[in-house]
Amino acid sequence: MSPSADTTQANGPKDLAMAKSDGIEVDIKKTKEGLVNKDIPNIIEHYDATYLAEVSKIDLGNIKSIDPTDHIAMRKWLKDEYMPLQKAPRIKRSRTPVSIDIKNVPITYGEDNHFSIRVYDPVNKEAPSDCLRPALIMLHGGGWVHGYPEVDEDLSQFFASELRAVVIGVDYRLAPEYQFPLPGNDCFEVLNWVSNNARDYSIDTARVGLWGCSAGGNLAASVALRDSAENEISRIRHVSLVVPVTCHPNLHPPVIQSSNASMQLSESDGTVEEARAGLIKLWDMYAGDKFSDPYASVLLAKPRSNHPPAHITVAGCDRLRDEGIAYALLLRNAGIDTQLEIVPGVPHGVTVSPITPVAEQLFRNQIRVLNCALNTDF
Repeated sequence: MSPSADTTQANGPKDLAMAKSDGIEVDIKKTKEGLVNKDIPNIIEHYDATYLAEVSKIDLGNIKSIDPTDHIAMRKWLKDEYMPLQKAPRIKRSRTPVSIDIKNVPITYGEDNHFSIRVYDPVNKEAPSDCLRPALIMLHGGGWVHGYPEVDEDLSQFFASELRAVVIGVDYRLAPEYQFPLPGNDCFEVLNWVSNNARDYSIDTARVGLWGCSAGGNLAASVALRDSAENEISRIRHVSLVVPVTCHPNLHPPVIQSSNASMQLSESDGTVEEARAGLIKLWDMYAGDKFSDPYASVLLAKPRSNHPPAHITVAGCDRLRDEGIAYALLLRNAGIDTQLEIVPGVPHGVTVSPITPVAEQLFRNQIRVLNCALNTDF
């Protein structure tokens, strides 16, 4: 739910082993607990040596010393340390890059509700002037308490160019200043904005996608559930959730409370108990006593048959992995066309360092999925 790239204690503090990848030696510590109380973690939960080597080259400033639940400190780190970093995916383009027009658009709705969106409009001079284009609504991560569209600026421009789609980054209001359901209401309102402004941006309203990462994945899941509940035909063509948050830890079903569940993963950012307490604190900041609402803890929802197709990506070493898998199963068992992608050997913050090989492959896969969903009739 918040950036974390400190993987130096990937498997605990007991014995030291050396992993080699492309001539690079990386220290990987092994312990009796392993990642899930095993002598040797399985391949999904064993940190990838190449990822460790690549991420160690990236200067993330003082992130290791910041409490992820300290929203003021995290917002400052994001602005001062993270934003200046190189974040453009170094991926071979499938289409000729085009320039992107960017502008901020204020949105007002209801009784004194204000937020803004950031529109990335690809300029494709080869396309006919009357050609309609898909749209992709992007919801950033940050534990509901920090972040803004510019965090994903490079990725948004990449998606806009590769998909030839109008990408809309949502600057939804943040907790704890604005609690549930306000952030989700902001995100839902963007669907109305797309419908009302489709002609001005040459948007094909039958090809609107929704993308969310981490807490943004939670909001995207909520928007998809709500839209399918309020409309006979969902206005969303496809929803893509990357390392999503889907349930308050106190409401986890038994299958993801077991001793070998991902919530028991031992990472370098503290004990399992400390990590759980941190997650609960973020939930408290976001949802307060409404955390059991199915539009907050989406794993408790009952998806309708008109819910849009979904693609869910989880990280093998992420404590939130199993609740993401559980949500994929919930959708699948409700008859929703659902794809699940498990990325082995990486933590929740895999997208924080988008220039690593594993992140580049993740985004390459996202392009394939989104292109198929928004630009074909498959």
